[in-house]
Amino acid sequence: MVAIDVIRASNAKLRDLPPGLVAVFVGATSGIGESTLKQWCRRTTKPRVYFVGRSQESGDRIISELKSIQPEAETRFIRKDLTLLKNVDEVCEEIKAKETNLNLLFMTPGTLSLKGRDETSEGLDRKLTTNYYARLRFAQQLLPFLTAASPSLSRVVSVLAPGEESLRSFHIDDLDLKQNFSLRTAACHAITMTDFAFEELAEQNPSTSFVHTYPGVVKTGFNKNAAPLLKAATSLLYMLLSHWTVDIDESGERHLFAATSEMYPPKRAGGGKAAGAAENVMKGSSGEVGSGAYLVGSGNEFRGNEKALTTLRGQGARKIIFEHTMETYKLIRG
Repeated sequence: MVAIDVIRASNAKLRDLPPGLVAVFVGATSGIGESTLKQWCRRTTKPRVYFVGRSQESGDRIISELKSIQPEAETRFIRKDLTLLKNVDEVCEEIKAKETNLNLLFMTPGTLSLKGRDETSEGLDRKLTTNYYARLRFAQQLLPFLTAASPSLSRVVSVLAPGEESLRSFHIDDLDLKQNFSLRTAACHAITMTDFAFEELAEQNPSTSFVHTYPGVVKTGFNKNAAPLLKAATSLLYMLLSHWTVDIDESGERHLFAATSEMYPPKRAGGGKAAGAAENVMKGSSGEVGSGAYLVGSGNEFRGNEKALTTLRGQGARKIIFEHTMETYKLIRG
């Protein structure tokens, strides 16, 4: 685990970066996304921020709160349902029309539901879309702008659950789970596909780093609009796991570190000691130090099921997953 004082010292150095850093936060109207967004505005100078979510009320509230945190920040809320790739593309086009580069793409969108497979008009399950397909679509569409930001900060972060990969729940011949859907397999597929897609993107885009994080048990308030049974179940879970629960503010600090620290450099930077950092550069998901694609736990340490990943890598999973994802985008979006 990286000590919290190291986290805070690193985050404080963001003030030394040039003003006007540009960030896109997807799914940031509550929880970890909101907390990290506020930390970003608190620690950077005159940032330009776009944040995307479903609730206009929450968006207006956060803009008001950000003004008191960082009066010189430029913030724009984009209201959009991210269960459709069409809507993802609309958001990206809006951002691309206004910016020439992008320093950070930070993603936490999700769908709170215990329903089975729930297909959208595009033929994808809603949970798989928000947890994987929509997030990778944002990365794909905005990568030229992330590349343009290099050699300054250029990073993509997806908050999900590295370490929860499972051979038993992964179906390499049914990646979109039209035949083998369950809540467990949907989670496993989103997690594992993110791991390998990030490896491929890091290889193709060596000036940008890609970080998949596991937040741990964070009391985010995500269940406030949930059905009574689900709300009661999550409240009980928080109580039982209170000893291991991460405070939402600390989670925001740790995710800002994951989003900015030189411990997670792009592939082009290589391994060794991170300049100005108290820790060595982390090994990537492939086992290579400084690979550009990282699996990060709640304490900012490496977290991944290496046995499952090694087995799937030997089966050609990285190529199969990435080609499936690009073909899915082509089929749906042309």
